[in-house]
Amino acid sequence: MSDVKIRPIKESDKESWLKLWEGYLVFYESTLDDKVTETTFSRFFDESEPVYAAVAEAADGKLIGFVTWVTHRSTWAITDYIYLHDLFVAPETRLNGVGRKLIEHVYGVGKETDASRVYWHTQVHNHRAQLLYTKVGMRDGFVVYRWPES
Repeated sequence: MSDVKIRPIKESDKESWLKLWEGYLVFYESTLDDKVTETTFSRFFDESEPVYAAVAEAADGKLIGFVTWVTHRSTWAITDYIYLHDLFVAPETRLNGVGRKLIEHVYGVGKETDASRVYWHTQVHNHRAQLLYTKVGMRDGFVVYRWPES
């Protein structure tokens, strides 16, 4: 979809983003308290927060996807890492290069900010996404563990 524009999210995008966010949560069979969603959205516009978002906008102005990322320090680098946190493309517009454009947007942010690394993870069963990820990134061989109480 060459007519798709990737741009920073705006506060006026909230209603459209919420619809996409809900689709993202449904995809991952998850629910979040409304306060978490509200806080997440507000962080995109708080300059003291290292949380960012961009949206994919179709030629007709409809939002069809989003990407979020956080920056953080690392003990292995001088410049920040970027963790691509969330990536979602509306089901009816998938397989048209929108996900790739969203990832490449974050790569561009990494270049602009001299980030040492851009990385992300996905669920092992998310095979369709992995088809894209192996084209635009590389597996690092790490296995993710987390605190069982989280």
